[in-house]
Amino acid sequence: MDKRIEQEKTITQQLRKIFKAIQAHSKSIEKSCGLSSVRLWMLFEISSTEGIKVSELASILSIHRSTCSNMLDKLEDNNLIYRKRSKTDQRIVHLYITEEGKSILAKAPSHPEGKLSASLNKLSQQQLTELEQSFSVLLEAMHYDDEQAGLMPIQPT
Repeated sequence: MDKRIEQEKTITQQLRKIFKAIQAHSKSIEKSCGLSSVRLWMLFEISSTEGIKVSELASILSIHRSTCSNMLDKLEDNNLIYRKRSKTDQRIVHLYITEEGKSILAKAPSHPEGKLSASLNKLSQQQLTELEQSFSVLLEAMHYDDEQAGLMPIQPT
């Protein structure tokens, strides 16, 4: 078999493994603490930065603000966080963790930011740059430019 075909197969399998690893991590998080991995990450960030704004949290998680706000609803419904409007600007909402939220975090497994983010954090700047460039080329070749897709967290199947 020619080298190019072998490389294409290897890359396809690697991408599948990455996606499966993200899904498996998310499932294990949900099984251990009852939250999806992205919601656990949200809880961690809210705990780390008391009074964080929804827009700041969305930026950290690389998700759209409205997606973030919708996902926060479940955390609030489960009494894991609460929201408080700014006194000076009613459009700004600050987020705080509750005691129940702290309890969930204390029981949570490592890597609350998610396996992918934790793994990317281990790469050198050069490796990150090369990976970013390669994925940009791949997405361009696929003619896929849905910017909103990049702002949605990967959900377990």
